Amino acid sequence: MPAFGLTSKPVYVILGSGGHTSEMVKIIQALFQLSEEPGYYKPQKYLLATTDTTSKVRFKKALEESINHHIEPDAFIEVPRSREVGQSWLSTIFTTLYAFIWSFWLIFRDQPRLILCNGPSTCVPFCIAAYLWRLAGRLERETKIIFIESFCRVHTLSLSGKILLHFVDLFVVQWQPLADKYGHKKNVKYFGNIM
Repeated sequence: MPAFGLTSKPVYVILGSGGHTSEMVKIIQALFQLSEEPGYYKPQKYLLATTDTTSKVRFKKALEESINHHIEPDAFIEVPRSREVGQSWLSTIFTTLYAFIWSFWLIFRDQPRLILCNGPSTCVPFCIAAYLWRLAGRLERETKIIFIESFCRVHTLSLSGKILLHFVDLFVVQWQPLADKYGHKKNVKYFGNIM
């Protein structure tokens, strides 16, 4: 098996609007600055909702200015959102099904070796699709799913976190109260505040 930096299988970085994008910028900066082998996390594909009009520009600009990380335009993949803010719960059933179909297809097509997300609802179908493809033997066991709970979640998990807690390989919490509450689960890790 080739070294991580020598494979064409991408790292999926799932972006969300607002604070999720700002947090993901900090996470990616840390990956490149702290990694002994920066190529380990390349190539990257950045997934964002088709209705997210700001994350692409903000994310690209922040990384290019802070760590001189050039992002090719085709590195961004626009995907359907499971649920829009304020969307009725009844119509969410259909948009979520559509998002799941998209995510199953993209995961199967690209065979990502790492999925990195930090809480936007956009990540839920992708993490579950990767988990199920692995169970079915259609995605390599080495593919890892990492969820980093948002910095603003001090005492309770986000809805995405509650759903994905059982599907991800590594679930990172950033506050001691969450570590105390969920630390008994083998995939939950607390490294202190990483933002």
